[in-house]
Amino acid sequence: MKTNTKLILFPLIALVIAGAALIFFNKEKPAPEKVITETSSLEREGNYKKGPATAKVTVVEFFDPECEGCAAFHPLLKKIAGEYPNDVQIVARYMLFHGNSHPAALALEGAGKQGKFWEMYNFMLERQNEWSHQKDPVNVVFEKFAKELGLNIEEFNKSYEDITFKAALAKDMADGQSLGVKGTPTFFVNGKMLGNLSYNDLKGAIDEELKK
Repeated sequence: MKTNTKLILFPLIALVIAGAALIFFNKEKPAPEKVITETSSLEREGNYKKGPATAKVTVVEFFDPECEGCAAFHPLLKKIAGEYPNDVQIVARYMLFHGNSHPAALALEGAGKQGKFWEMYNFMLERQNEWSHQKDPVNVVFEKFAKELGLNIEEFNKSYEDITFKAALAKDMADGQSLGVKGTPTFFVNGKMLGNLSYNDLKGAIDEELKK
C-alpha cells in the first residue's frame, strides 16, 4: 500500500510549530529593571550622620577609607557641609574594595562607639598616606589615631573582632551592591545617584533639591 508522505509530514510540522509557540509564551519573563528611589536601602539604623535631622537634603556617601578618590573628594565634601549647615545631612556608608579597608572600617566603628566617628573619619582620609596600601598591620597606626583622639585604647582594640561591627559592614556592602554602587565615592542626593563626580555636580544636585 502506498503511503502519502504529505499527509504524514503536515501534521508533524504543525505539532512542532505548536510546541515551539507553547515554549515561547511560557518562557519566564525577565524581572523589571530595578529603579533606585528614595525608599531604597540608602540608610540603616546605626549609620553615622552629620547635620540636622530636619535637613531638606540627605547626601549618602558610600566610601572606602583606603580609596584615593575618597581622600581627594573629602575636602570638597567638608566644604559642602560648611556651606549648607542647616539644609544638608551627610550619611556615611561603607563600600570596601582595598586590602586595608576592612580593618580601617572596623576602627571607624570602634571610634564611633566612643563618640568620635567623624574625627576618625577625618584622620583616615586626611592622613591616608600614613597607613594605606601597607603590607604591615595597620592597627598600630589606627591605635595612634585613637590615642590622639583620647579614646579608651583597650576598648578600641576590641573593634577588630566585634561581630556587631562586622555585621554593619556587611549590611552596607550588600545595600551598596543592590543600589548599583560600583566604585567609591558614590553619592546619592535625596535618593538619586550622582552621575558625575565633582564639587559642582554635587552642589548643583543639592541646589536642585532645595528649589523643590
